[in-house]
Amino acid sequence: MIKTKLSFKLFGAFFLILAIVVGAMFLSRYLFSLNFKNFIHQMELEKLQALVPSLQEEYRAHNSWAGITGDSQAWQRLLREGSDIRGHFPPPPIEGLPAGGPPRVFLTDAQHQPVVGVPGPIDQRELVAIEVDGQIVGWLGLQKHEPFKSGPPAALLERQTMQFYFLSGFVIAMTAIIAFMFSRHLLMPIQHLTRGTRELANRNFTVRIESTTRDELGQLSENFNVMAQKLENYERMRSQWLTDISHELRTPLAILRGEIEALQDCVRDPTPHNLASLHAEILRISKLVEDLHLLSMADSDRLFFNKQWVRPYNVLIKILENYRTRFIQCQIEPELKLSKIEWRRIKGDADRLEQVFTNILENVCKYVPSPGILKITGQADNQYLTLYFQDSGPGVPDEALSLLFDRLYRVDSSRSRDTGGSGLGLSICKHIIEMHDGRIWAENNPLGGLSIGIRLPLVKKEDE
Repeated sequence: MIKTKLSFKLFGAFFLILAIVVGAMFLSRYLFSLNFKNFIHQMELEKLQALVPSLQEEYRAHNSWAGITGDSQAWQRLLREGSDIRGHFPPPPIEGLPAGGPPRVFLTDAQHQPVVGVPGPIDQRELVAIEVDGQIVGWLGLQKHEPFKSGPPAALLERQTMQFYFLSGFVIAMTAIIAFMFSRHLLMPIQHLTRGTRELANRNFTVRIESTTRDELGQLSENFNVMAQKLENYERMRSQWLTDISHELRTPLAILRGEIEALQDCVRDPTPHNLASLHAEILRISKLVEDLHLLSMADSDRLFFNKQWVRPYNVLIKILENYRTRFIQCQIEPELKLSKIEWRRIKGDADRLEQVFTNILENVCKYVPSPGILKITGQADNQYLTLYFQDSGPGVPDEALSLLFDRLYRVDSSRSRDTGGSGLGLSICKHIIEMHDGRIWAENNPLGGLSIGIRLPLVKKEDE
């Protein structure tokens, strides 16, 4: 298939429109000439008809055409009386008048025999009947002619033709200039987009396009820049994620390898304590792999949600019961203020909400030093149910609050890898809450620690 450049297509479209316009102009000129010719012919016929009463009187006076037969002066008198027809029908070349060829007006009797003038061919003349007392006594005729060969009509047509050619040339020149400028205006952003997409295909995600217009092409350029920025962020996150994952896996694998080699070399004995250490590292790797699998399913929209009417209060109380022993071991004292949300319901997945609450409580047990406090409060209005999990510390820097929900992100010293976390828990929580059309955020609290807030939309009464 032959490829045609877009510039050629644009020029072709412009000149196709131009051809249509010029064709319409030629057609209008032809119609003008035709209509003007018919107009002059109609005016001549009307003037011809104006001679009939005078000729009728002349015939009644002599009961024949004898009064004007061979009398050129009588014929000229009748022409002058006929509504000043002289300006339209040149008289015969007599009395010093310039001769312009044979006269166009002629008169014949009822049998079409010439009375005055010379009739031309039948197909080149117009005839008007002259009736006296109900009988046709003669025919007044007019020789047809081309009005644009000479005289004022020809001069008018020539002026119209010159104006038409000038206007056509001007329109063609202006259309060519406008087509060139407009095609450049359209093609420049498209060429920039073409180069930009080529750079993206070569994995150069730093490319940007300067938007010079505010039309759809300018909006397209801005959308391209947004897409390139997101791709650059995703590429950076992907690279960082691979680095962090390799680091996360390298540490427990190195520990496992060292301990297994120590057992193989009989440096260490396979005691229950040493085997428990190996088991703990295996559990850590398994948890990391499971979290990664969960996030990969979330990214591909394959994470299953079985949404039903759920009371978050019941789910949270169930998880707190499961963590009672863990709180005692970690010396964490929970304080609950949930009386206002006991009967409030949302449309959600109870199992996924359990994952969210479990990850939050597990972080409290890992990061809050003993003895510690965990305040859990709940409130609700007509639209949303809001839960707050406030621990007694340590907090995190303000600049790190918005990064806590990024994958594999952890604050340095106080909340570090030494606690055994993978840095994926809050990312999973964020995705689950967003799939419930809710919002989760982090902020520092007056206790000196971290607050995790969760807002979930309540079930409307008409939906119950």
